[in-house]
Amino acid sequence: MMLSCTHTVTVNNEKRGELTATYHLVVNDEKRILLDNETAPCSPYIQMIEDTTGTRLLTFLNPYKNSIYYYDYEKEFIIGRINYEKEGPNGILWPTGYYIKNMDSIYVYNRRMLEIALTDSAGRVKRRISLRDDQQGDIWTLYFPQYLFNTVIPIIEIQGMLILTGFYHSSISSKMIDLFLFTACIDIKTSEIKFMFKYPGELYGSDSNWEGGLATLVYPEISPTGEIIHSFPVSHDLYITSWNSAMYKTVYAGSNTASTIHSIDWETDSTPAEVILAHIAREDMYTAIRYDSWRKVYYRILLKGIPNATHSTPKEKKPITIIIMDEQFNYLGETVIGDGEQWNWKNIFVTREGLNIEYLSEDDLDEDYMIFKIFTIEKKQL
Repeated sequence: MMLSCTHTVTVNNEKRGELTATYHLVVNDEKRILLDNETAPCSPYIQMIEDTTGTRLLTFLNPYKNSIYYYDYEKEFIIGRINYEKEGPNGILWPTGYYIKNMDSIYVYNRRMLEIALTDSAGRVKRRISLRDDQQGDIWTLYFPQYLFNTVIPIIEIQGMLILTGFYHSSISSKMIDLFLFTACIDIKTSEIKFMFKYPGELYGSDSNWEGGLATLVYPEISPTGEIIHSFPVSHDLYITSWNSAMYKTVYAGSNTASTIHSIDWETDSTPAEVILAHIAREDMYTAIRYDSWRKVYYRILLKGIPNATHSTPKEKKPITIIIMDEQFNYLGETVIGDGEQWNWKNIFVTREGLNIEYLSEDDLDEDYMIFKIFTIEKKQL
């Protein structure tokens, strides 16, 4: 890792070209979820749960209806939905994420009010927990995280704590790198909030320019031992810690083909939008990390950069690579599945059938379905 006199960070992939693949991913099955005429594919948030009978439920957010839908995952039909009012004592004006502990305890993120609302399956709000400090006024975003929850940046629970992984909306100044904490930890019993986890200084410090928001997103996962794994877009490593610790340990989790990742070689306060957009399209960026408890492996997503991209190149054109690692993060292989115009990589989750990834069909007949292709790992033929 290096810094130039213009504060440009370069993050080298020291194992590029040296890793040997023994496994790859293959499509083994699919799920087709029939949608009503008020629901579109590409839901912004999905959570898999089991009900009291052991039925596996695929739940997802329908922003248009201000509702959470839930389907029988195996039989692929709708069971019901939870409707939220937009105003009044039970109002949730803009739900963008949730965590279903059980059907009597559903924690919904109300983005408009910057709060977590504890609700039940009838849509009643039982408690509200504010995530902002009004004493900071309009500058609260300088000191407190913003939240962009989705299926791969979920609200999770660890040891009675709700873990809300947020992010800093722009480049982090040298003044803020040791002050800003990007995760809110909420005690479920008391509603007390503790903020945790700094950005690694070696990645985001020294006034390096990571404008655009995508480079400062943080993707969390829980390890089998209950540790929190953080996947930072600009690092070939993963950063691992417990929910109540300020110390990271790092482990290599990179792609055999990923290149050196660069911050923007431009002054932070004056970076043109065209430069930011071109940089996002050209650079390799890591995203989600998911654990598969049935196969005892991790999957990590890399969005490959397009070398000659310009500011008008859609970021959806970036090829999607899925890296496979064992429980000790030893490299097992990687597979390029296509690009963001074919796959909604934000909607991935693991079931006993395999790794579910939302497929974006070009067939007009498929518009009424949310389609998930199911990948399994397979030994490569030598």
